[in-house]
Amino acid sequence: MALHNLWTPQQEAKLQAWHRMQQVVEQGKPSPCFTIAREFGCQAYPLAEELIKRLNARVAGEPWIIVGREVIDRVSELSGFTVEQIERSQDTPSSLKAIFSMFLDSSRAEETEIFTHMRSVIRSFARRGNCVLVGRGSVFAVQDLPNCINLRLVAAPEFRIQKIMQSHHLSEKAAIEYIALHQHQRDDFIRRFADRIIADPLLYHLVINNAHMDIVKIAEIAEEYLIRYTS
Repeated sequence: MALHNLWTPQQEAKLQAWHRMQQVVEQGKPSPCFTIAREFGCQAYPLAEELIKRLNARVAGEPWIIVGREVIDRVSELSGFTVEQIERSQDTPSSLKAIFSMFLDSSRAEETEIFTHMRSVIRSFARRGNCVLVGRGSVFAVQDLPNCINLRLVAAPEFRIQKIMQSHHLSEKAAIEYIALHQHQRDDFIRRFADRIIADPLLYHLVINNAHMDIVKIAEIAEEYLIRYTS
């Protein structure tokens, strides 16, 4: 095979795009950031791991990191609430919160304060850049930040049930109940955190069906979008 056939115009364009990305890093401009939202049972964390592996192999400078649990830990530090209190605020249905508020006047005030700190922490990570923010309503907190690319993973129930059965070693019936419970809790949290619907496609740059391609391919698409987005 002739040597010139080993290098394609597409590869040349990709190299030039990555060179432009490197210049962005070196010039001190805001570094890119991803947020990933998903229907419960989709592979958000595996996608985040594959994505930062690809990005860290490509660009020098500040390493890419995944930010998920770190949001809760940082909010705990700033607000003075324990991690357990914050997680209860996320997972307790609003109807039950309303009942609690009849007896504990501080319930709503505490929740509002937690959400205020959460938004601030998410935005601080996003402005730092070179991070993938997973869940926590991150997409709502960064809508006005031009360095953020927002992704959403969706999939048919059958796909998500199978993933939960495999990852949590559950029966099909138990997996269906597990998904329903956690999806309801997350949707409720988002309604209280942002008063919006996280499934709104207008919030996102890319909405991808997790059942139609594997994580490596999805990460490749996200990476390609980033190259074009920063060009």
